[in-house]
Amino acid sequence: MSLEPKKYPRASVAARVIGGIFLLSCIAVATVQAEDGGAQPPDAKGAAGLAQVPFTLVSIAPLLGNGQTVGVVAIYDDPSTPRAVDYLEVFDGGGALVAVNWFDRFGIERLIVDRALVEGGAELEGVFVPVENGEVT
Repeated sequence: MSLEPKKYPRASVAARVIGGIFLLSCIAVATVQAEDGGAQPPDAKGAAGLAQVPFTLVSIAPLLGNGQTVGVVAIYDDPSTPRAVDYLEVFDGGGALVAVNWFDRFGIERLIVDRALVEGGAELEGVFVPVENGEVT
């Protein structure tokens, strides 16, 4: 199933926004000092059946829309890799997890998003679907 703008306009926009956020966060992280060396990300990867890795919280940044906070991005680093950002979570204004972006053990970038974004639902479902090359897999 392709996330073409004509078929799934909300999912297409969401995927672009998340990609843009990830790119901007990678750039911003290069100058950000670690705020909390002992922080661990929530168990989103564990819930997805993925191995837990000791991450360091690098930054928490609000997402602003029309001057109001509409969400939060949490950026994490795995000190054992050369990447500045290894794990990223996007939360909505109510604190619900919307998307997770990470690199698997082979260095392949992975993205999961709430199914409601893909299907155009009005409310988040808490069920995550993988997205690869703009397509739900």
